[in-house]
Amino acid sequence: MRRHVPITLAALLALLAAGLLAYQWAWLPSTLRVAVGPPGGEDTRMIGAIAQSLTRNHEDVRLRVVPTSGTAESAAVAEREKADLAVVRSDVGIPASTQTVAILHRDAAVLMTADPALTTVPDLNGRRVGVVRPQVGNAKLLDTLLEQYELPPGSVAVVPLGHGDDAGRALKEGQADAVFVVAPLTGPTMREAVASIARAGLQLGFIPVGEAAAIVRRSPVLEAVEIGRGTFGGTPPRPAEAFTTIGVSHRLVAQAKLPDSTVSELTRLIFVTRPGLVGEVPLANQIEAPETAKGASLPLHPGAEAYYDGEIETFFERYGDWFYLLVMCLSILGSAAATLVSRAANRSRARDMELLRQLLAIVRATRDVEDEDELFDLEHKADEILAAALARAGTGAIDNAGVAAFTLGLDQARRAIAERRALIQSGHVHPAGPSESWAAE
Repeated sequence: MRRHVPITLAALLALLAAGLLAYQWAWLPSTLRVAVGPPGGEDTRMIGAIAQSLTRNHEDVRLRVVPTSGTAESAAVAEREKADLAVVRSDVGIPASTQTVAILHRDAAVLMTADPALTTVPDLNGRRVGVVRPQVGNAKLLDTLLEQYELPPGSVAVVPLGHGDDAGRALKEGQADAVFVVAPLTGPTMREAVASIARAGLQLGFIPVGEAAAIVRRSPVLEAVEIGRGTFGGTPPRPAEAFTTIGVSHRLVAQAKLPDSTVSELTRLIFVTRPGLVGEVPLANQIEAPETAKGASLPLHPGAEAYYDGEIETFFERYGDWFYLLVMCLSILGSAAATLVSRAANRSRARDMELLRQLLAIVRATRDVEDEDELFDLEHKADEILAAALARAGTGAIDNAGVAAFTLGLDQARRAIAERRALIQSGHVHPAGPSESWAAE
């Protein structure tokens, strides 16, 4: 019985080790790859700040930045599933395999000019428009805007401008008649463009997009943006009157196959860390929840939706079924182990009883022995039984009570053999005749 104790302990330790490994695996932080670019851009700075905060606070979800050249490449990387997350622009091909987690910021498409003759978009016909940061998305957005007003292709010349600071110089030197900026209203690019025009001593004007709502109906990935009076400061305020234009949103999207629980936790952490990021990245203050309506044109990840709707599952709700299965498995394994130990104990007792029966058989057989050779054989058998009993006692298979029983049996066998030997040697035992042998039989 005792030799099964180490086996049982080993099984229990193995189960404990498996449980600890499962616990460690369950609580390892999930590291998600996020494609974002360009390097040094506002989106990259924001995601980098979030990633550092998650690592610094030892959160369960971590981010690893996959640098790209911009939103178009980020979308392509996500489309190839080389990243778990990506920062994309709503009008630059959001991958079909991804769903929205959060809106990082909204960009407004603003047409600025210093020419008082340019008051509407059709007035740009035959003019030059400087596009700040002429990414693929910005040029395409300008084409969408011009198409709404049926300006033929090539009727507006596009002049690429590297930064917002180039806007004032381009207007003053006549390189461009208007400047097209796509950026957050309170972001550095928009501020630089407005400030550079003011520094150039030009009278800044804005060209509204009166048909913004119609454009959005045709292209739901765009949105109508109202720019209020005095949004860009100044005296007199810039702009002097509110106007409407079109805009886009920069979104953090996740692969649809990512676990809902992971995306829910990531979404929660983004909004928890947002206040602490504003000092480092002011644009982080614009992080917001997307539209949660079922008919939204850009689908929302179920994990993010659960967070926004306040339906995040608790730990036990999420893993309750697994705990139930684990308890059942442990119960079954415990029952099986108990059954095996019980069977092993029964087999051990059966072997002990067989040895005791052999000792009793020796005692009974001694009564009919008529010569010393047979006594020697019985004595040898008793010695073998003694050796087997001692071997089992050494392994712990026989407890103290069993050892006492074997000791008593062996004493009885040896006493019976000694008494029978004394009778044979004294001559009081005679060989049995045929009739005695038949009677004995």
